[in-house]
Amino acid sequence: MPRIKKLLIANRNEIARRILRAAKPMGIATVAVYSEADKKAMHVQEADEAYCIGPAPSLESYLRIDKLIETALKAGADAIHPGYGFVSESPAFAQACVDAGITLVGPTPQAIADMADKARAKEIAQQAGLPCIPGFSEPNASVSDLMAAAQRIGYPVMIKALAGGGGRGMRLVMTEFEFASQLHSAQLEAKNAFNDDRVMLEKAIINPRHIEIQVLADTHGHAVHLGERDCSVQRRHQKIVEEAPSPAVDAELRARMGEAALKLVHATHYVGAGTVEFLLDSSGDFYFIEMNTRLQVEHGVTEAITGVDLVQWQLRIASGEHLTLQQEQIVFNGHAIQGRLCAEDPARDFMPQTGPVLTWSSDANSRCDHALQAGGEVSPWYDSLLAKVIVHGDNRLAACEKLADSLKRTVLIGFEHNAHYLQRIASHPVFQGGDFGTGFLAQHADELLKPQHFQAECAVAAVFLAYAPRHERCAWPAPLAGFSSTRALPQPLKLKAQGNTLNLKVSSNNANGYAIDGLAGEAVMLEQWHCAVAQQGIFTIEAMVQGQSAQYTVTRSNTGVWVQQWLNPQALHVDEETLLSASALAEGVFQALVSSPMNGKVTQVLVQPGQQVEAGTVLVCLEAMKMEHRITAKSAAIVEQVHIKVGDQMKQKQTMVQLGQIQ
Repeated sequence: MPRIKKLLIANRNEIARRILRAAKPMGIATVAVYSEADKKAMHVQEADEAYCIGPAPSLESYLRIDKLIETALKAGADAIHPGYGFVSESPAFAQACVDAGITLVGPTPQAIADMADKARAKEIAQQAGLPCIPGFSEPNASVSDLMAAAQRIGYPVMIKALAGGGGRGMRLVMTEFEFASQLHSAQLEAKNAFNDDRVMLEKAIINPRHIEIQVLADTHGHAVHLGERDCSVQRRHQKIVEEAPSPAVDAELRARMGEAALKLVHATHYVGAGTVEFLLDSSGDFYFIEMNTRLQVEHGVTEAITGVDLVQWQLRIASGEHLTLQQEQIVFNGHAIQGRLCAEDPARDFMPQTGPVLTWSSDANSRCDHALQAGGEVSPWYDSLLAKVIVHGDNRLAACEKLADSLKRTVLIGFEHNAHYLQRIASHPVFQGGDFGTGFLAQHADELLKPQHFQAECAVAAVFLAYAPRHERCAWPAPLAGFSSTRALPQPLKLKAQGNTLNLKVSSNNANGYAIDGLAGEAVMLEQWHCAVAQQGIFTIEAMVQGQSAQYTVTRSNTGVWVQQWLNPQALHVDEETLLSASALAEGVFQALVSSPMNGKVTQVLVQPGQQVEAGTVLVCLEAMKMEHRITAKSAAIVEQVHIKVGDQMKQKQTMVQLGQIQ
C-alpha cells in the first residue's frame, strides 16, 4: 500500500481544519472541497487546493459521492479522508473510492456496511461475545409489528434508526400511548438525516452512563484500544460534554470493556480509527450500542490524555504502516474534558441560531478546534457545532474548573450560543462530583437553564444608544457637551431585550455619571463611565455599576448592540426596534401570526384552515441544522390561513400560519 501523497478532505469547517493540521507536517498535499455557502470558509483558505462541489444544501454538495470522486480524480488525490458526518459512514462512498482506485482513510466498505446497519451490527457483536440489550430489529417491520414488539419488550423502549447514528432518529418512549407519534418523529428525522427511515427497538436503560472505547487497527491484524470516553452529558441524545477517562470506570472495568471492543474489531476485520459504544448501568454491567466507523467529534480528549495523534495514525494506517503502539504502552495522563460550542439558544429550547460572526476569540490556555473568524457567517445549512473547547488538567476537578474558566474567556458575538450553558455544566457540583448518567441535563434543567439577569447590560446599552453619535466619532472619556452641571432632562428610550420592550429614561449628571430609570427596582447608576473605540463597530466600556467596577464590550449589530460583560460568555442583544413584548403576551395579547423562529425547511404541516387548536398544539415541524423543531400554538385559536407547504424553505420571522381568536 503506497504512502499517501495527496489527500482530499471530504468535509468542512473544524474537522477539515483538524485533518489539515495532521496532514501538513507529514508532507501530504491537501485538497479542500466546499459548497457555495462555504466559499470563504477557513478550511478553503488553508488547503493547498480547493474545489467547489455544488450549492449549499448538503444533498447537492457534501453528500454527492460522484462529485467527491470526480474532484479527487481531477485534483490527482490518491486518498480521501471523510472526517465525520456526511459520507464518513457510507458504504456506497467507501466502495466508490475502491472502484476509483482511491485510498479511503477508514475501514473497508464491508465493515462500514456491517456496522451502519444497527441490526446487523448487534448480530455480529452478539456472535463475538459482546453483551447486548434485548430488542427487536426486523428491517422491514410494519408499524403494527413494531408496536407489538414494544409490548413484548416492555416499556420504556428506545426507538433507534437502523442507519446512521449521532443520536438522530432516536426517541425514548415511556408508554404505548405515545409510541405512534414518537415512531413517526423518529422515522422522519432518520429519513432526513440518513435517507433511510427504518428503525429498531431496544429496551430502554434509564439514566445509564454512555461509555465509548477508542480503537486503532492496522491492515496487518494488530489492534489496540486507547481507553474510554464518557459521553453521558447529552441533550436529545446529542453529546454536549465529553471526557476521558470516565469517573465511573476503574482499571478492571476498562480492561473488560477494551477487550470487548477489540473482539468486535477482529470480528469485522476493522481497519483505522473507530469507536465502540456501550451503555453502563448502575450495577457495573455494560451493553453494546453501536460502532462508529470513523473519527469521533470528541477524539481530542483521548489525544489529550494519551499523547496519541489519532488523525495522523489514521493517515499512517491508510498508507499501510504497521501500528507500532502496544497495549501496555498506552497510559493516561491527567484528565481531559470537551465542551461543544453550538449555535443554539438554550433560553429558547436550544433553537438553532444563524447570523454574522461579529467578534470571536477563544481562550489561549485551552485547545479550541474551530472554523470561526470575525466577518464570517453561520448559515442554516449544516450542523450547529461551531467549536470544541478542550481542556486538560492534572485531575478531573482541575479539568472541570479549567473548562469553566476557558468558557468564561470565550468571546463570540453575533448570535445566541451555548457557551454559558456549558460553563454552568462544568461548574455544577453534581457534574464535578462525577456521579451522574445520561439524565443529568434533564434532571438539573432548572439550575442549568435559569435565566440570567441583564439589568446592568441593559443600562450600559441604554447609555450607549442614547448618545451613540458621539461613540461613532471618538472615545468618550470627557463629559458630554451641551449639559449643565446639574442633572440633564431625562432622555426617553425604547429598547427590546430578551423579548421584552423596555421604556427607559436616561439622565446624565455631566460628570461621567448616568441614571437609568425603567428597569426593575430603583434607578441603575453608572458612574466613572469611560468608553473607548476598540475597532470599527466595537467599543470597550469601563464603569462603576451600582458601586461595583465592571468592564463591558459593546458591539454594533444591524438592529442594535450586543453587550458582554468581561468573563461572562453570554452577551445580551439589545434591539432598538419596538416589537410585541413577552410581557404583553403574558397579559393576554393574542398572537395572530405564527412566524418561523429560524431558517429551515418545512417537514410537516399539521393543521389546515378552519381547524380549531388548543395551546400547545403542534402546527408545523421544521428541519434546521439536521434536527426537527416543533412550532406550537401559544393559545387556543382557529386556523385562518396556512401560508406554507411541506418542502418550503423558511426564513427567520417569515409568516407560516395565521390564527384567529375563538369567539
